[in-house]
Amino acid sequence: MPSEAKVLQFNDCAFVARSLVSAAARAGIDWGYLPPEKVRPMTAAPKNPLLAKARFVPYVLRRRAALHAADVVHVHYGTSVRLIKERAMPERPYVLTLHGTDIRQQWKAAAFHDEIQRAIDGAAHVFYANTDNQDDATTARSDAEFFPSVVDLPRLPQWKPEARPQVMFISRWDDDKGVGKQLELAKELSRALAGKADLVGLNWGPGAAQAEANGVRLLEKMPQQQYYEQLSRSAVGIGQASNYFSTSEFEAMCMGLPVAALGSRLPRPDDGSVPPVMEGELSDVVAQVVEAVAEPQSSSARLGGADWAVPRYDAAAYVPRLQELYQRISG
Repeated sequence: MPSEAKVLQFNDCAFVARSLVSAAARAGIDWGYLPPEKVRPMTAAPKNPLLAKARFVPYVLRRRAALHAADVVHVHYGTSVRLIKERAMPERPYVLTLHGTDIRQQWKAAAFHDEIQRAIDGAAHVFYANTDNQDDATTARSDAEFFPSVVDLPRLPQWKPEARPQVMFISRWDDDKGVGKQLELAKELSRALAGKADLVGLNWGPGAAQAEANGVRLLEKMPQQQYYEQLSRSAVGIGQASNYFSTSEFEAMCMGLPVAALGSRLPRPDDGSVPPVMEGELSDVVAQVVEAVAEPQSSSARLGGADWAVPRYDAAAYVPRLQELYQRISG
């Protein structure tokens, strides 16, 4: 029997890599993990050019040591591949997951296209994490496969909506999340829910100030587990106004929250299913949210969001598939 492949999960997006590492550990599989803050500096560079250059030294040494200890690397996000390809780094086969903006925007931009295409071409295998990326990802790499933004279920608290209903906008306020439509929805929900529920959202993104002006109480960015607790107390979650969902929406659905979102979602490439949520035009969504606020438990049961999301987004369900892939690549 060949020895088990030594795997490094490199970088992260929406804690997907962390969720995979945690799920693998519960299955008795030890995967290495270098989160974003350990692969590169996360703060602004000092003005002194020598200090600016010197601050990379511990990160380079850490990356090099982690790569030496690995047989195969799973890189999360297209531009992160350059960090395992620097001169000081040992050569390792890698799997690449395209997490969204890298293939949705940067791959199409002159400044990044060649770099991301090289990263895609050099990968032993390529995944894409969002349903809207299917055409672009398979154009860039014909054998690219859908791999969803998985969730670490044991980290999610039990859904317990508070007696005073809270409706929470799940995503940040920016263009990727359909901020223009979200702001309009916030204004209408603020009117419709006046005296019935609190409307909250994160103080994150260029549209946050306008969201506050439209009636949303802003919450400062918080540790992830605290965010989960805040979400678990909500009667309804408001998903992004785009044709796809991100990890946060699936986390809310896995908890059991009834989720609402403007428009409609693209089907999953693997099974053709779509998230069972309250959706449609502005007036439709507002009416459904008002109804769900009055009876969140029955709305959750009617939608069946958790029954749909848990088997499709539980990280543990994907560990065996990945382990087989890593073993094949490393061998």
